[in-house]
Amino acid sequence: MKQLDSRIQEAVRILWCSRDFSKGARAKELLEQAAEEGNADAYFFLARCYAGTCFVDVGFGLPESDEKVEEYLNYSLEHGSVIAMFGARRFGGFQPKSGTFVHEPCHSDQEVWQEVCELADAGDLFAKYLVANAYYYGDVVKFLGIDFSHSDQQQITRQFRQWAEMAIPMYDYLLANNMIMGLGNYIDIITSGDYGIPQNEEKARQLRYLGAEKGSPFYMVKVARELENTQLEKAIEYYQKALDSHYPQAGYYLGCLYSFKGKLPRNLNTARQYYETCLSQGEAETGCNNRLGEIYFYGGDGIEPDYNKAFQYFMKAHEEENYWASDMLGTCYLKGLGTNVDYVRAKQEFERYSGEALSAIGLGEIYAYGLGVPVDIKKAMTYWDRFPQHPTVVEHKKHFKKSLFGGWKRI
Repeated sequence: MKQLDSRIQEAVRILWCSRDFSKGARAKELLEQAAEEGNADAYFFLARCYAGTCFVDVGFGLPESDEKVEEYLNYSLEHGSVIAMFGARRFGGFQPKSGTFVHEPCHSDQEVWQEVCELADAGDLFAKYLVANAYYYGDVVKFLGIDFSHSDQQQITRQFRQWAEMAIPMYDYLLANNMIMGLGNYIDIITSGDYGIPQNEEKARQLRYLGAEKGSPFYMVKVARELENTQLEKAIEYYQKALDSHYPQAGYYLGCLYSFKGKLPRNLNTARQYYETCLSQGEAETGCNNRLGEIYFYGGDGIEPDYNKAFQYFMKAHEEENYWASDMLGTCYLKGLGTNVDYVRAKQEFERYSGEALSAIGLGEIYAYGLGVPVDIKKAMTYWDRFPQHPTVVEHKKHFKKSLFGGWKRI
């Protein structure tokens, strides 16, 4: 029975099983050696290496190249890689220049399916991963040419449930061999309730923890989020491991632990370092922009307020349609902090989350003093009364008096 070249098997083990970042260059070298000898399968896996972090972990630091992905996929298809005929369909937007994914020695999708299934049955991890995903996504319909046009919905649902259940032992096999690709699909099968499959949240939790223990940065962060309130030290360990694996989101959560209202003693310098590390790894992390803006808005721990920086960070998040910092951004517009005074924009920002203290206080000022709107002291008081003990509210109210007839006037 045909097997993948031993060099390819070793590269797969490094890149998608052990995920040993120190050996990434070695894995790529093995694939390149096989490719230089004309091995079509090697070209398919090289294409994955150049296809970005959806296909290979960012920790390997492999370069991205759309041109090489297209070139290598076409080569692997045209030179008879069954793995490529099967797997290249999952490269979003890729279309073979030949117009078809099927090439000799195969002459149909059914033959491609059969060849890859045989590899999977023989224990090839990547082939098993491809087949499991084909069951999960329903790609098996295309491969086997199944026609549901004369089937009722119950028959279709029953068939898709059977395929999803067939994928489960395959994903278990992959996990047992340290290949965690497809874990998200596995969890979805047992939690979505699709096709009438019983939901099993406890099993899903176990799988998340298994993914974390096997070194997936994504699951390390998910599990760490669950552990913050019960096992904070373990959560920090997972966050740090994920960050060391070049998973930027971990830096955000570590920063939050040291920032305002964090679970660790406040250290804004440490928080800032984590947020900046997150952004420096090429991740446009909206949360980090918001949190850095917050640090520069309030200052503390030796960091002076810098409203220019705060406003710039808030706007970066705002451009991503994230309005978490709308109370602080509104204050910037209201007071001219880091930007020009703009009462209209201030009001718009405050109204996004009017229940926040800064927003309520700001809206109170806008209506009490007629800043861009007609004076409405009564309305201003409804906002200020949400936070009656706030020092700013107490100070503002010193300048207003309620008349005998229940109205308000400025004094």
